[in-house]
Amino acid sequence: MNGPASKTTFGPDELGMLKDIFIEITSQAWFVQTAEAKESFARYLFASFPTDALDPQAHRAACEAAARALFSRGREANKASETPPRTP
Repeated sequence: MNGPASKTTFGPDELGMLKDIFIEITSQAWFVQTAEAKESFARYLFASFPTDALDPQAHRAACEAAARALFSRGREANKASETPPRTP
């Protein structure tokens, strides 16, 4: 992995916060309601958790922005209508 290091152990408060973010975001109407999307977002939540000082509001906002970019229903519709890249 070439990005910042991911945290590998989580305390009960941290797990509770991640669970709350997961439930809040995945229950939104715009979130794609597939098991694959939810699993992928859960992995993102753990991988993106900062290893240093945590600002809960900033982390939640960053997670929502990523979820909207990666797992929104509008993105799925746009993705389906995109022309596949041409192969030489």
